[in-house]
Amino acid sequence: MLTALGKELRILRIEYNEILKDMASKLGITSAYLSAIENGKREPTQKFMQALFITYDLTDADRERIEDAYYTTIDNISINLSNQTPAQRDLSFVFARKFDTLSDEEVEKIIKLLNKGE
Repeated sequence: MLTALGKELRILRIEYNEILKDMASKLGITSAYLSAIENGKREPTQKFMQALFITYDLTDADRERIEDAYYTTIDNISINLSNQTPAQRDLSFVFARKFDTLSDEEVEKIIKLLNKGE
């Protein structure tokens, strides 16, 4: 099954007139690995995403669209808390503990709050 990120990668390949093998070669990975990412058989890493952004020198809009697809595609998210303030660390722990119990209404409110000012 083609993932949201897989769709974006295919669009990017079409824009650059590339086949799967071309993109994989540019990113320093195998065609099989890239195909597995597109089809949801392998989860893309942050290293993969960084290589993609650097290699293709994407516009801010393209990068944001692809990042959104990446976060839609992955099952787990990790947050590096080593350089965060105590308040930011507390927020991340509370959010992680309560995440599974949030109602759809609460989720919408949080999204609106976090997207405020964009």
